Parts: sequence; structure tokens; C-alpha cells
Amino acid sequence: MHNLQLTEDQDMIVDTVRKFVADEVAPKAQELDERRAFAREQFDGLAGLGVFGLCVGEAAGGVGMGLLPYVAALEAIGAHSGSLARLWIGQAQAAAALEASGGDAASDAVGEVVGGALAAFVGPEHGVTCAGGTLKGGARIVPGGEATRFVVAATEGGAPALLLVDAAACKRTALRALGLQSAACVAVDFAGAAATVLATGDKAAAAIAKARLVGWIGVAAAAVGGGFGAIAAAKRHAGERIAFNKPLLAQEAVQRKLVECRRAVDGARQLAWHAARLCDLGQDGAEAAISARVAAVDAMVAAADEAIQIHGGFGYTVEYHVERHYRDGKMFEALDGGGDALRNRLATLQLG
Repeated sequence: MHNLQLTEDQDMIVDTVRKFVADEVAPKAQELDERRAFAREQFDGLAGLGVFGLCVGEAAGGVGMGLLPYVAALEAIGAHSGSLARLWIGQAQAAAALEASGGDAASDAVGEVVGGALAAFVGPEHGVTCAGGTLKGGARIVPGGEATRFVVAATEGGAPALLLVDAAACKRTALRALGLQSAACVAVDFAGAAATVLATGDKAAAAIAKARLVGWIGVAAAAVGGGFGAIAAAKRHAGERIAFNKPLLAQEAVQRKLVECRRAVDGARQLAWHAARLCDLGQDGAEAAISARVAAVDAMVAAADEAIQIHGGFGYTVEYHVERHYRDGKMFEALDGGGDALRNRLATLQLG
């Protein structure tokens, strides 16, 4: 089996997602982004397809197909809506952490998340702390702010702790973020909120690590899709736009830009699928996942930037989509602690 090959069952699921994207996501993505409207209908549509259980084991109520179909499906979504892709990523992270933590409270919650109850994972980069079941601190940017619950990676007495928090108990402030405008990004103040402690110590650390891994690979896949989306838009425009008596697409300089963008996105795609395969085989995929995430987000931002240049002044207008891919790519860059923090972590894994 080569790196980009799926099983028949996995391929069938991904084809279903692609059809859903073509019918329900692509036609509405621009309008939702322009109005900063939450993609609730599209999120519920994904829930109806049952895809939130792809990465969850059968014992926890999922289908246990692993990360490969998750990656392939997120590519299809990311090509049209980075916001919807990021909502699914947060859902998958929450489910992964809940499944890994075990216990009755987590078991009940993971079933609800798989069934489509919107959840969001808040990573350790936000520095939330817990004492006696009460939280301190906040998170600056959380996509999926309309979630009913947050799964929070915190510390308690200096040790890792995984917490389940009722979102209604937290102060949420809507953000006018640069990108991901249909993902309901919020700032969250957890101060004084009560939490259910799901796991502490090594068990919490393992659950948090799993959620972060799912997030890194998911963002890599969504960014690969966003990169392909930007390239497709640029190619389409360049084929229609005439300059010097021939289409822009026939100009060598434009061709070279598109080839270089495609080369970078293709390379990131291979890294993302490789990381997913490693994880599905039970191997340590952290280094590959971070490499894929860094490469994919870089490739998406570069492809969108070049697409804007190829569009000229049109590239800055919403109806041509490429400026949205750029904004979403820059938001991907800022999440999970930021690109620099991930590069530092990668250096520690590779050189430390």
C-alpha cells in the first residue's frame, strides 16, 4: 500500500465527505466567512455523516478507522472551508483526550462528542491551572467557542490534569479574528469555573499528548487542503485572464509560481499522511506530525500569497476566495502555541 492509498471502506467514507463538501460546504463558505456566521449547519451535517467517530475506538462508540480517513477528509474540507475543518479538528481532539483518559465521566462525554455535541479542546499552551476543582486562567483563541463543553489540558499542583468544563460556566468573548471567521473563535476566561477532573499525572499527560497529536495532524491535513484550494483558484483565474495577448497561465513566470506552490503542498501532504500512518501503526508519530503541520501551514500561506499576486487586485476581494485561504492559513500558524513554539519543539525532538 503506497502512502496515499486508502482501504475500500476508508475511501467510501472520504468520498461521502467530498460529496458533502461539494454540495453543502463549497457553495456557502464564502458567504459564511463574509458574515462571520458560525458554520453550525455544516458542522451538524458532518455529525450526521458519522465522521466524528472515525478516530475513536469501537469500545468508546466510534468506528476505529484511525487517522488516515480523517486526514483525507479534512483535506477535502480544508480546500473550501478552513473554519469547518478546524471545528472538526477540535472535536477530534476532545474525543481523543476523553477516550484516552477513561472513566465513567469521560466515557459518557466521548459518546456525546462522537454523536455531534460540539466540544473544544484547550491545550496546555494556554497555561490554565486547577486547584480543588476550580480553574484559574484563560485561553486567548479557542475555535468552536459555541461548544457546550471544553476539554481542558491544565496543571494541578504542577502535574498535568485533564478537565471537563461546562462552557456555560465560563466567560466567552467573541473575537474578530483574522481568519477562521466561521469557526466561532472566542477568548475564554476560566476563572472560578468548576471542573470535573478526568485524569491526572501520567494518564492525563498521555491523554493530552494524544489530543495534541490529533490536532497537529489535523491542521496539517486542513492546511494541505487550503493550499490545494488556493492553487486551484489561481490556476482557474490565470486560465481566464489575458495579458500580453495570451492567458496568464501560459506565462512562464506564472507557471513557475504554481509549480513551486504545488511542489510544497504535495510534500506537506506526504508528511501528513506519513504521520497518520505511523500513528495508526501504533508508532511514535509526534516528530512527523509536527513536521507535517509546520510544512503544511507554510505551504498553504505561501500558495495563498502567490494566488493573491496572480489575481492582482482581484486577489484582495472576497469573491475570489484566495484572500480567505491566506487569512485562514495565518490563523493556523498562530494556533497550538504558534509556529515558532512548534519549531522549537521539533528541534528538541530531532536534536535534543
